[in-house]
Amino acid sequence: MDEHLLRVGEFLRRTRLSPKALRLYGDRGLLVPARVDGHSGHRWYALAQVARARLVGLLRQADMPLARVREVVELEPADRLAAVDRWWAGVEDDVARRRALVRSLHRRLAGDDDPPEAPVHDVALRTTDEAALLTTHRRLTVEELGPFISDAARVLEEHLAASGATRAGALRVVYHGMVTADSDGPVEVAVPFSGTVRPTGELRLRRQPAGREAVTVLTRAEAEYPRLLDAYDAVARWCDAAGLERTGSPVEVYLGGRDVAPDEPHLEVAWPVS
Repeated sequence: MDEHLLRVGEFLRRTRLSPKALRLYGDRGLLVPARVDGHSGHRWYALAQVARARLVGLLRQADMPLARVREVVELEPADRLAAVDRWWAGVEDDVARRRALVRSLHRRLAGDDDPPEAPVHDVALRTTDEAALLTTHRRLTVEELGPFISDAARVLEEHLAASGATRAGALRVVYHGMVTADSDGPVEVAVPFSGTVRPTGELRLRRQPAGREAVTVLTRAEAEYPRLLDAYDAVARWCDAAGLERTGSPVEVYLGGRDVAPDEPHLEVAWPVS
């Protein structure tokens, strides 16, 4: 037996992993035994795997997901620190969003729908013309939402260009159902166009009838989740106060990219009404 190979017991003592964790990391391809006896099933690990195992254990103690752990440990050592920093920046962004959401929950649970610090959203009624839309939709949860919207917008634009059609309005994201960690929409991404376009693959054509919608404009800062939820509430309250029935799914209309200043208009929250 190679003197640099360690039996499972010795490997566990050196790495301080539990047998359950070692099996899990093996199944996920993070810590594959250096040698497995074909008859007995006994496993041996290389001495060089001890440092990798300790790194895996530390990353998991920091609650890094297993898929991300694998990405980090497969990097060159010089690149691992930057990868951990990128992941942690995302964690802190998520905590900030949750903190803001909890503040909103405090207001709701306290029955205070209009606290002093709540943003003021001006809501107006507008008429909309009939429009042809190129659309795609998907059922997805909140962690998939951002990538889907950006990818769908790119695919829709490319198909319009390939068809020789012209974009005739802003990108629209229609929420036909709630999107959370548990609720999967569906979500529809649509672009108004003029010209001739054929449906293909997951891309469909839809005609949006003329009508009316209640709408409010948000700055880029106001459009960040969960502040965005306040705009939905403001539009809903305005419709109820005006005696208007909400007849369709709410829409986010993107006025431009995210490269605008935080206090510049970024998107509209619109709700079809009758």
